[in-house]
Amino acid sequence: MNRFASVSVISTAENALKKLNKGGICVYSCKKRGARCIFSIKDKDIEKVFAIFIKPCYNIRREKKGLFPAVAFTASLRAGLVIGVAAIIAAMVVSDAYILKIKVYGNGAYLAPEIRRIVLSEGGGEFKRFSKLNFSAATGKILSLPRVTFCNLERRGSVLAVDVRADSEEKEKISYCDLKSDCEGTVRRIVVICGTRRVSVGDKVREGDILISGEVELNDKTISVPPSGYCEIESSARVEYEAECESEENRQAAMSSALVDGVKILIRDCRTEKMDGKVVYTVDFTYLRTLSINLS
Repeated sequence: MNRFASVSVISTAENALKKLNKGGICVYSCKKRGARCIFSIKDKDIEKVFAIFIKPCYNIRREKKGLFPAVAFTASLRAGLVIGVAAIIAAMVVSDAYILKIKVYGNGAYLAPEIRRIVLSEGGGEFKRFSKLNFSAATGKILSLPRVTFCNLERRGSVLAVDVRADSEEKEKISYCDLKSDCEGTVRRIVVICGTRRVSVGDKVREGDILISGEVELNDKTISVPPSGYCEIESSARVEYEAECESEENRQAAMSSALVDGVKILIRDCRTEKMDGKVVYTVDFTYLRTLSINLS
């Protein structure tokens, strides 16, 4: 009499093994055949197994013959060895639940270092479960990279495949230079989409200081990427306006001379002083300068 039974159920191997383990059922062999997971159990456990997979969606059935009937007697003598082999098989099946490799392809593959950083920041990475990766958040961040127009994250066995497409016509316009300050002031806001932040809010910067660099650290290596983002710097300046006489019209003209293209005026203060028979308007103002790189 065959002491082992072969059972098949429509389910992933990982899910089936988890349920069997939770029910205290020993599995002696396991393989996949299309959508079915086929495994061997002891005859005495057959009713328990059918009870575990009682829901119609599992479509469980008993196969005509056990997967390995010839090993039944050996299994009874070497149960520990068989269980060990079953554990190894189960581990191989469960390994499909882990990311063993991240592959970036498409014409946006040049962004691979930054894409890897995004995947890691959203819970993914080699030897981590696929279930830990926030696919939606990672896709959104990748789509915000410079010139990226399409992104698809897909699980292919144990490989996380990332298909990234970029606007090829604009690719040549991407700058790999660092974003540097062109004025002296205080950082009020900085947003980095790609690259490395070199300053923080509240830092004092001078003209020429690097705000966002095109270098990132990845696996103890320095990789070059096209930096992307913007920085707002609060700065102060003074202008003088000379007029023949003091009047509201001349005052407005003096205030207008403090307007600078590309900046937002926060505060303006105007005072007058008579010198050599003329009126000198001195305007002190504080402004917000926004510097950006590789933003559409």
